[in-house]
Amino acid sequence: MKILVLSDKKPGHYKQSLGIVQKIPDCRVEWVEIEYRAKWRDNLLRLFMCVFQGIPLSSDFIQKMFRWCLTTQSYNTLLKVQDTDVILSTGSSLGAINLLLGRTLHAKSVTCLRPSPIGIRHFDLAILPKLYLDRGKPSDNICQTIGVPNPISPELLDIDKAGIMQSLNLQEGKYIGVLIGGTDRYETITVDDAMHLHAICNTVTSELNAKVLITTSRRTPPEVNSYLKSSFENVEWCPFFVEPTTPSELENPYQAILSLSDLLIVSGDSFSMVCEAASSGRKVIVLSLTQKRKKLPKRYSIYKYMEKQSIINQCKPTELDKQIIRELNCQTQNKQLQDTEKVAKEIQYLIKNK
Repeated sequence: MKILVLSDKKPGHYKQSLGIVQKIPDCRVEWVEIEYRAKWRDNLLRLFMCVFQGIPLSSDFIQKMFRWCLTTQSYNTLLKVQDTDVILSTGSSLGAINLLLGRTLHAKSVTCLRPSPIGIRHFDLAILPKLYLDRGKPSDNICQTIGVPNPISPELLDIDKAGIMQSLNLQEGKYIGVLIGGTDRYETITVDDAMHLHAICNTVTSELNAKVLITTSRRTPPEVNSYLKSSFENVEWCPFFVEPTTPSELENPYQAILSLSDLLIVSGDSFSMVCEAASSGRKVIVLSLTQKRKKLPKRYSIYKYMEKQSIINQCKPTELDKQIIRELNCQTQNKQLQDTEKVAKEIQYLIKNK
């Protein structure tokens, strides 16, 4: 089986596609970066496909559209692609290219997420998380997932765990990974939240003889990042604090924290980060922070569903200390989120019945 992956170079989209192809055995993968000559050409192509995606188009006409809307490098790369079974793309800007290329190569078109405004009607398979599924009617070409596919798995994280511990000069023991996101229109992390988090970590690490590994994100407010760095860095119970914009001795510091941790605390603002933590096989606490609005975003309904399925646990900052102690003292393991494995099987079935 050969899979052609179209990439828009967005890290979140890249991770979804990467996770899927890594789970499909015995497949050859080719990556092609798609870049448009201008954003308005991307938008115009999408509108064109909204109207004409159900109408037969000649290969010559499709090639002319590719030449018109894509950069020379992207167009020339697509011309060289041959003998592909599946075309996989994630995100809206690649949906039209995926469908048109599928016609010229006679390949199955698979999309992660719902490409706007094209929709999913003419895709052979659409991978839609519960978070987005309610926007359209149920369809036979939909693979419903709980969260979003990603490359994280217990097997991947355990491969070099010993090597990471040696690189960081860490001893065996209990480790708590803290993954801090940022802010959106619904919630944010404030300095008060960060102060409260520091006080709790200081207390529970002493009580449980545990260590904290922490990372912030590019979306973390600067004042919060500064406080976290000054409070967590170089304290005895926090041997590893890393920012995404600063160099690290590790190739993938974020993945290293997932690998080393017995318990992961993830801020609820990042749905993709929660899904990655839930795919790790580790215990997971989703921490809700300061709300900007009274109404919670839809992702919290998915967190509630995941909690009922024993995949994660949710808590507020005021309950975090008790929840950490409960989780680390509990011998029962949470269930692992296995969306990526489900998607991989659906694609294999699609090709088997081609």
